[in-house]
Amino acid sequence: MARKKIAAQTLMDEARQLEKEGKHAEALKIYRALTRRKRLNAEAFNRMMIILRKQKKYKAELEVIQRAIAAMEKSIAASQHAINDRNPESAALSRQLAESLGLLDEDGRPVYEEPQLRNWRKRESVVAKRLES
Repeated sequence: MARKKIAAQTLMDEARQLEKEGKHAEALKIYRALTRRKRLNAEAFNRMMIILRKQKKYKAELEVIQRAIAAMEKSIAASQHAINDRNPESAALSRQLAESLGLLDEDGRPVYEEPQLRNWRKRESVVAKRLES
């Protein structure tokens, strides 16, 4: 008999309940499992960061932040490649338009950064400074 995959939202709800009950270690296990899945789960990463911050485990929090940033960058790159693969002509026109509007840097990367990614980078620098002191 095949095992049913538990929906991500159900696991998130369970982890949030465990958090409310003060069972942070169990909640972290579920969040970690959610972040290992194929799709990026920013909410699970955020909850892990919050728990670790409250526990003052800054080194572990920094590791989670770095994993989250890498996962987000990978997800963004994959979606950009998918667009290029599906319709290269439209992608080239979009790239030319973005260049003419100044929306790309010298390396051709977007100047705009996802708000979630920007927040994680900011938190990364705060935690890194805290670890230095």
